[in-house]
Amino acid sequence: MLFSYSSLDPISEETLRAGMDGVVVAHYIAVFACYEVNGCPKTTLLSMAPLLDALDDDLSAQGHLEFLATMLPRDYGVQLAQCRFLVADNCAVNRRLATLMSVPLVGCASHRLNSKVQADMASHEEDLAAVQALMVKLRTLTQSAKLLLKTPLRPVIRQDTRWSSTFEMVRRYLQLLEFLDAEDDDLMDLLPPLAMNKRLRALYQELCDIESVSKALQGHDVDLLDVREWFDELIAVKPQYGRYIGPRANIVHSPDFEAGCVRGLRGKAQRLTRAEKAALQPFEAAGPDDVAASEEKEDPAASFVERLRKRRQLAQDRVKYEQLKSIPPASNVVERFFSIARVTFGHQRHGLLPRTLETILFLRQNRSYLDATTVDNLS
Repeated sequence: MLFSYSSLDPISEETLRAGMDGVVVAHYIAVFACYEVNGCPKTTLLSMAPLLDALDDDLSAQGHLEFLATMLPRDYGVQLAQCRFLVADNCAVNRRLATLMSVPLVGCASHRLNSKVQADMASHEEDLAAVQALMVKLRTLTQSAKLLLKTPLRPVIRQDTRWSSTFEMVRRYLQLLEFLDAEDDDLMDLLPPLAMNKRLRALYQELCDIESVSKALQGHDVDLLDVREWFDELIAVKPQYGRYIGPRANIVHSPDFEAGCVRGLRGKAQRLTRAEKAALQPFEAAGPDDVAASEEKEDPAASFVERLRKRRQLAQDRVKYEQLKSIPPASNVVERFFSIARVTFGHQRHGLLPRTLETILFLRQNRSYLDATTVDNLS
């Protein structure tokens, strides 16, 4: 009876749910701790909770800071001042949060690369839109059945949030091209012309190298040195990418810290600049104090200046920097976690309180640190 008084078209349950989620949402914040145990990097979920819990809460950097300053001492007995660095994407809120915390921000390498590629895709939008329209048509029941008689390959459409879906769409189009019937009346107007196909093949070749780097960034054992080497090689091929992924790009919040980490991981800590040494000072781990022993081994025939140089070299060799290997260059673990959270919330959305959702995800994410006895004691 409602539709008799409305001019709205009928919609499916999925469309209605997606529309409701677009206006009725809860903002969650996930906090992970990065540390080392016997030289092995560890990433542990500390908290996953709604950020807007009180009427005066907001999504600003100050709101994030107050949440962390309250949660850490309350739940773990540590202070926010003990945090050495922050890993997050390069948005204004995270940059401001790192400044308020007086710690370096390691901007997500995947986010930086994705930002540049998305900007580049704008110049190919006409070609990509044509392929998207064709792929949508190929997903219809009739065209899908026709295509299935020729190949098991299925059409792929791109998503707005990930440029990798654009890469997959172009690759699939080039794979399907030989199976498409140019005489089909339904496809005739949608098939790209030869000139467009030539441009799409060139675009695909350009994206192959970028896709390789993008996938490598998803690895679990990637450090800042790996990222810097991959980005430098990518800049050598595409100099315009230096604006986003260069070591001194404007988007980088803490260039001295990242450059210092790279030098330290290369084993060239003695070549750190003054600014890089200052940025790495919280990570400094001095070796055993053997100044007296070194002085006993000094050559008495050496000149005064030579003895001073030797002492300075020994002092530099004793200074080491810890935890550099365990600093994540990207926030991929957080993105994977929120993907799991979305699926969990979608499947168990009825009557699922925020605290219950946090408990489920906390146990799932940290299951490697827990056994049956530990869980039983907690309950």
